Amino acid sequence: MSSTPYDVVIGGGSVGGLSFASEAASLGLSVLVLEEDREIGEPEKCDGLVSLRAMGEYIAPEKDCIQSRVRSGTVFSPSGASTTLDASRLDVVVIDRGAYDRQLAELAVSRGAKVLTSSRVIGTETTPGGVRVKAGGEEYRCAYYVDATGPSGVIRRNRLGLIPAAKYEVRGRWVRDGEVEVHLDRRKYPGFFAWVIPRGDDIAKVGAAGFGVNSFRALESFLAGRGGEVLKKVAAPIYVGGPVADFVSGRTILVGEAAGQVKPTTAGGILASVAGGITAARSVWKALTRKDPTELGGYQRSWENRFGTEFRTMKRLRGIFEGLSNDDLERIVSLLSSKRVSERLASADFDFHATALLSAVGVKGTLQLAGVLISAEARQALASLVR
Repeated sequence: MSSTPYDVVIGGGSVGGLSFASEAASLGLSVLVLEEDREIGEPEKCDGLVSLRAMGEYIAPEKDCIQSRVRSGTVFSPSGASTTLDASRLDVVVIDRGAYDRQLAELAVSRGAKVLTSSRVIGTETTPGGVRVKAGGEEYRCAYYVDATGPSGVIRRNRLGLIPAAKYEVRGRWVRDGEVEVHLDRRKYPGFFAWVIPRGDDIAKVGAAGFGVNSFRALESFLAGRGGEVLKKVAAPIYVGGPVADFVSGRTILVGEAAGQVKPTTAGGILASVAGGITAARSVWKALTRKDPTELGGYQRSWENRFGTEFRTMKRLRGIFEGLSNDDLERIVSLLSSKRVSERLASADFDFHATALLSAVGVKGTLQLAGVLISAEARQALASLVR
């Protein structure tokens, strides 16, 4: 057993846990991060699309982390029809997630946190005075335990929100730097889509996901005929179930994907997870310094004040999206191609895209959108979002 108790032990060395660690250490707390992999940031399982504008509010990625700047996003319908949206004013970039994780780890260590790799948390036990954390053949004592274990953490609370996904890094002459692609097809990618995220000329992060399909076969079919070389393959379930009900349970605090701080629409979660880690750290600091555990409640309230409305809107839109037919998707891509909608989206907030989309479409457009839906329940749900 560790002879020195910590204020906080964190299970998981990804963006949520490491942002918590850096903020908590900066506030003077003693912090230990336990990461199961041998190296922080490996294997990289995230495609790394973020808004520099939004990340600047928390911990912006350093220049060395940035792989590409996004100029446009093209949405393809099942028939191959498409609409291209201008993203040049949104300050969206593709980052090397492994490099960004290492940036966060170095920041945390520079502020006094301790990071151990090859140390997987296998169990915790709450005691009258704190928490015992078992990992890597050792046992550590702490006042609070932070669960930042990502998909393995959230699966214990909402297994139904996970979608199997296949992700490849591909080199091909067909890749155009700065041009993101989203391919919709209910039959091929039910409940999700295929995507292409360039990280430079001729190299892209390409993926496919969907409920009830073999994601690797779907991705191989998507790539067939395009040519090129697969550099790396990753199997990584993505979470779209929305935030869990409670971010705090006794002396355990959930952050990042373990708390469901991942967009229900696209499964992107860097900004919301970093914000969750930093916000949670401030609440734990208050709870410890004021010796008042009720201060922990401020964490979820603060996070929901910032992201709650957007995440609820995204979750409702996801429920509608999952019920759409390919004919519906054709009409929606056509609706997005209107000049009014595309111009509004060109200056919208990338990280709050659900709200931005409804604002861009407007009440009239939303009612037109509702009109393409077969399900009366779906029409009612969509109409409720613009009341």
